[in-house]
Amino acid sequence: MTMEPLFPQAAEQDPLYAALSSVARQEAARFADRNLRVRRSPVVHAVRMVPWVSGLTMPAPACGQGWSGAGAGELHPVAETVNCGHCRASAEARAAAVAGDQASQPQLPFPRQ
Repeated sequence: MTMEPLFPQAAEQDPLYAALSSVARQEAARFADRNLRVRRSPVVHAVRMVPWVSGLTMPAPACGQGWSGAGAGELHPVAETVNCGHCRASAEARAAAVAGDQASQPQLPFPRQ
């Protein structure tokens, strides 16, 4: 679900919109091909983009799990399998889930000898 700004040309020139748009892009990039964890919870959720402000979207738990606070630093991208019962029960959330694996760091290319 993507909402367009009411006046797209004016939004492009607005420094506040530009800053918010930058934050939204950074957060979307952080969660690309990842699931998420809220704070230090052991529960891993699928990710879906939800409406934020001015037609922008932000990543959130696909099941709709809420969290308190401003959100900055509370959602963490993880490369682990979804274990949230609500996410696993929802067809939409299952479709959004990324197949996880415990090795979240990519392999380093070692020279062959």
